[in-house]
Amino acid sequence: MAPARNGSPEYVKLERRLALLAWLNGLFGFDNNRDLLADMREAGEGFDASGRSFIYHRLIAGGDKVQLSPVQLAHYDDNIREHLAAMNARRPEPITLRYFQYLAVLYTEIFLDAYLNRRGRLLQSLNVFVNERNASKGPGDPSDANFTESDLKKLAFWMATGSGKTLIMHINYRQFLHYNNQPLDNILLITPDEGLSEQHIEEMTA
Repeated sequence: MAPARNGSPEYVKLERRLALLAWLNGLFGFDNNRDLLADMREAGEGFDASGRSFIYHRLIAGGDKVQLSPVQLAHYDDNIREHLAAMNARRPEPITLRYFQYLAVLYTEIFLDAYLNRRGRLLQSLNVFVNERNASKGPGDPSDANFTESDLKKLAFWMATGSGKTLIMHINYRQFLHYNNQPLDNILLITPDEGLSEQHIEEMTA
């Protein structure tokens, strides 16, 4: 915690402490989650007649502030559409991703692609961002530690109750299998009880 003016610790909001999230937001020219979500809320949900998502169009409209090329973003958009189509293939009611769910899946695409294909460049880019972010902080503000390669093995999602975390996790499973090129012995999914395990099995085989 940063020290307050009266000498007692000052609470620092979780969002301000998440350097990876800040880096991802910065790829699209946003300083914080609030502004990103407010902007993306104005986009339509789903995909247009050409198969391109409305979120893609909204992000590309950011112009020079977007650090991903239209080709890169279109590639991620195609992957998301294909993963969603695979999940919807046998569902009586197809799933349409809300804007915040799409962003969670898009951020996973960006991270997994970079981590599994360009790990050294990802680590360097993150630490350049962290150092610039630390340099811009005021006196007494907590500094972010540089990332190590082992840090990149840990990825967590910060989402509200009822926001579709189970759905997102099942898409993440497909995303990981898409990008991973190493042999796997198994993938373990640990749940608090048997009922949730059965729910995941049903969802993943639907």
